[in-house]
Amino acid sequence: MKRDIYEKLLNWKQSELRKPLILKGARQVGKTYIIKEFARKEYDNIAYLNFEDDPALDSIFMHRFDKQKIISYLSVYANVTISPDSSLIVFDEIQASANALNALKYFKENANEYHVMAAGSLLGIKLAGQKSFPVGQVNFLNLYPMSFLEFLDALGKTYLRHLIEGKKNGFEPFPEPFHVELVELLKYYYFTGGMPEAVDTYFRTNSFANVRQIQKEIIDSYLLDFSKHAEKSDIIKISSIWHSMPVHLSKENKKFIFSAVRKSARARNYENALQWLIDAGILYKSYNVSTPKL
Repeated sequence: MKRDIYEKLLNWKQSELRKPLILKGARQVGKTYIIKEFARKEYDNIAYLNFEDDPALDSIFMHRFDKQKIISYLSVYANVTISPDSSLIVFDEIQASANALNALKYFKENANEYHVMAAGSLLGIKLAGQKSFPVGQVNFLNLYPMSFLEFLDALGKTYLRHLIEGKKNGFEPFPEPFHVELVELLKYYYFTGGMPEAVDTYFRTNSFANVRQIQKEIIDSYLLDFSKHAEKSDIIKISSIWHSMPVHLSKENKKFIFSAVRKSARARNYENALQWLIDAGILYKSYNVSTPKL
């Protein structure tokens, strides 16, 4: 599945200023897929480590950073020969290992000839509370749900994407056949959303019922994250804000109002819970512009 971020990953690989890369994004936006696809196309091999699936991997980074020893351990674990430039080292779900997260700075300082990429579903939460995380030692990229243009690519409608991107006069309407098709596809996109699994399910099955099932599973995984990763004192507040979002979005005035979460809710009691959802990449903060001008 083609993603627009691929070009940015390519620029990262070729940059003279390359540092270990952290790919941020909410759960299920396609981080692992795009990393593995990028590695398959652009490198000879990949050393893939998932710290959530195998928590014992954290022990590799517990002691003093020894470049040769760590590269040797990673090679044995991944069963590949790791070479500078031709191998991609991937730390997936790195939020589960504070030691591996901290080791990224040593890769930059002592082993920057190796290409290292890290990703994590709740990385924003981890970074917010990471005291020893080195500023300026890593590159960041954000992966979001698929845009409408990416949706068109996924459905094999790339010609319509090119039509939109090639439009020079934004006020001139498209010819009627293209306009009708784009409006119809935009409705499908509004229902399907941009989560890659939901888009792929629609493409393969053409069933909105199947899409709805995938969407429900993704939402359920978010709810489990609340109880698993949030502070106990914030779990109920986070869930309350999450369940109130349809109410906020269905109003003509989309401004977030704490009293809509609960009548007695106050900002000082719920702002930490709201920030947790923002750091997790589940909610996006959109600021009101009072004077739109350049």
